[in-house]
Amino acid sequence: MVKKGVILCGGQGTRFLPATKALPKEMLPVVDTPVLQYIVDEMIDSDITEICIVISPGKEEIVRYFSPKGKLEKTLRRKGDEKGLAALRRINRGARFFFAVQKFPKGMADALLKARDFIGSEPFVLSTGDDLVHADVPVSKQLVDAFDGGARAVIGGQTVPDDKIHLYGCASLGDEMFGNPRAHECKDLVEKPSKEDAPSRFAALGRYVLTPEIFDKITMIKPDKKGELQITDALKLLCAEGGVCAYDFEGYRYDMGSKAGAVQATISFALKHPDTAEETAAFIKGLKL
Repeated sequence: MVKKGVILCGGQGTRFLPATKALPKEMLPVVDTPVLQYIVDEMIDSDITEICIVISPGKEEIVRYFSPKGKLEKTLRRKGDEKGLAALRRINRGARFFFAVQKFPKGMADALLKARDFIGSEPFVLSTGDDLVHADVPVSKQLVDAFDGGARAVIGGQTVPDDKIHLYGCASLGDEMFGNPRAHECKDLVEKPSKEDAPSRFAALGRYVLTPEIFDKITMIKPDKKGELQITDALKLLCAEGGVCAYDFEGYRYDMGSKAGAVQATISFALKHPDTAEETAAFIKGLKL
């Protein structure tokens, strides 16, 4: 059973300056909830009970957000603010939180190494902190089910248009796995290929289920031209040994690392939120473009 999760929250969020000068990009709100909270909720809804968040220096606000707020709870309780208390209790929902720091920006694989002691000998869900997915069945749950079906590891992703594949790690797909048309063996990964060289249109989109063997693979790879260790290179080594699943998950994914993705998410979630849906729909209808 997969009970642990790791969320990588590195990077400086320079595309969202000046907002990210004081606030981590993962804490920017979508309506009334930080991006990172949605990703945490996804993990908890997928039965993950222990979550390690890997941060970079300057993102201590993330630690404060997920730490108990005893004084604030007492204030809200004294005021009889049940709605506020419910919002606070929603943050952790019984999960245990751990934190690790990547002191220098040395790539996604290096960041994952900071969670090695937390993982120990158990399988885990890995998520990036800027990929938000809205799905009826939480995307982490979809991937865990594929892993439980017998996969050695699972790479979550979706098919993207020709003009977008160069932005992602792209999977070379093999045979269907588990009798599930959404699951195929991942024979190889190609990082940011041109559309002419891409082996498929399946893009890895920030969700994985892995085992501790990934750490051994990370120790075998070399830094790229920027001096960073990339998770794609470690996954390529796993794929070469077979049994890795590329899973085409259901749901709509928002790239919260881009301004357009953040705006799209805010509009979409505002149209679903009971406090904002009616006014937002009326506002959009009245726009003159």
